[in-house]
Amino acid sequence: MDYLEEVNDIKEYFRIIDEDISTEENLNDDQIINLVQNEDDEINKSDDDISDEEIPLISIKKSMEGLKTFISYFEQQNNLEFNLKDLNIFRKYLRIIKTKEFNSKNQSTLDGFFNN
Repeated sequence: MDYLEEVNDIKEYFRIIDEDISTEENLNDDQIINLVQNEDDEINKSDDDISDEEIPLISIKKSMEGLKTFISYFEQQNNLEFNLKDLNIFRKYLRIIKTKEFNSKNQSTLDGFFNN
């Protein structure tokens, strides 16, 4: 007799599982179109906001100071996530920036100074 009750309980369980559970109303075509268009508008709006922002130019001096600070921080780390090969890459870019800074300095002559 217990066996029949268990079978009935299992059948009832499977019947309940097979029932559709509505979580939201079904959308009609117009609602779906509006939903998609609103999502597109939001994406385009956020893209416009990003493109409208001007990124300020960073001077060679500031970039060199920042990279020197980062390299110093990098050298102080004992964590395995900080790879020495990466440190060499940052040092390479520091050399490039130093070269750019050196080349950007124009030597003026005394004639140019007195003529102005």
